Amino acid sequence: MSIPEPGQPMNRRQQRRHELANTSMLSGLRGDGPITAVMVVVTAWVVLVVVAIVNAVLHHHLTRFGIQPRHAVGLRGIVLSPFLHADFAHLAANSIPFLALGWVMVMEGLKQAAIVTTAIILASGLIDWAIGPSSAVIVGASGVIFGWLGYVLARAWFSRNIRWIAIAIMVVAVFSGMFTGLLPRFDSHVFWAGHVAGFVVGVLTGALLHRRPDRA
Repeated sequence: MSIPEPGQPMNRRQQRRHELANTSMLSGLRGDGPITAVMVVVTAWVVLVVVAIVNAVLHHHLTRFGIQPRHAVGLRGIVLSPFLHADFAHLAANSIPFLALGWVMVMEGLKQAAIVTTAIILASGLIDWAIGPSSAVIVGASGVIFGWLGYVLARAWFSRNIRWIAIAIMVVAVFSGMFTGLLPRFDSHVFWAGHVAGFVVGVLTGALLHRRPDRA
């Protein structure tokens, strides 16, 4: 391909080639469009499905990589547990809120969604490891999902942005039943403290990143 000398005007064909040469595939992952958000979130969900299939084929041997409370080896589960689920029913229960709230998160920006999600994973995972049942192995993306929920609500409250308020109202209307997951459950295999930790961190990050505008 011929390249004009510096300062020499390019014809239309050369301009098009120049634009294509300078377009990176990563530029589409800015997270500022609905199609990009769908692609990112669906890809993440497919990863969860593939891991669940492999885990089933291996007779759930991968589950041991989840959070094992107060065991040093269980610390690896803080990062790995969101990708693991007890079974397909567990994954199915998390799938719709994961896809919907994940899409809402990535719509704001991939980088910011990654930062918020990382904070949620670390906080909820540490709480699970610190105070979870010693005989349990904790797995699942529930802590992340509750963190996203808290972030979406806090973002609307502190920013006073009409668009985000509307999104928060729709999220509450559709996923109002999720709030029961923040209540203590002592007779269930679901460990609720990780949900609360994720939700609280989501609220805190939403408050830090979207401070309420100063009033006149």
